[in-house]
Amino acid sequence: MTSKFSAARVVLLALAAVIVALVIAALLVVSLRPAPQAHAENTPEGVVQRYLMAFEAEDLPAMQGYVMEGKSRTLCNPEPYATQPLDVQLLSSTVGPASATVHTRFDSGDARFLPWPDLSSYEDAFELRRVNGTWLIDRMPWQVGLCTAEEMGY
Repeated sequence: MTSKFSAARVVLLALAAVIVALVIAALLVVSLRPAPQAHAENTPEGVVQRYLMAFEAEDLPAMQGYVMEGKSRTLCNPEPYATQPLDVQLLSSTVGPASATVHTRFDSGDARFLPWPDLSSYEDAFELRRVNGTWLIDRMPWQVGLCTAEEMGY
């Protein structure tokens, strides 16, 4: 009886060691993955990227600085920001001399738990205008938007 008990104990210890090794490997892979490419601040992609970073940091003055007529805009939703971090990918951009469009994909926080994650993602776009050599956001997706008092119904 002792030999069967010892064999079962060895198998359980080996299984536990394998599970611990897999968890450590997964944590290393997640923590060591490369950060998204940082775009130059004077490009439409860079403006969108920094706007989204300011949105996630709940930095309203910084957000207003990246938007046309920013000082007259405030959060469209006066409630606190989303509790989940943003998962936004910059897909592509079309840049002209005075305007640009940056296409993005928003993934909901529960996408990783669904068998088909594409069902909880959607694409949207930021429209930018060049004003005195500076790119400013003219239109943004509603989830991360700033609204004027008129748009808010005030």
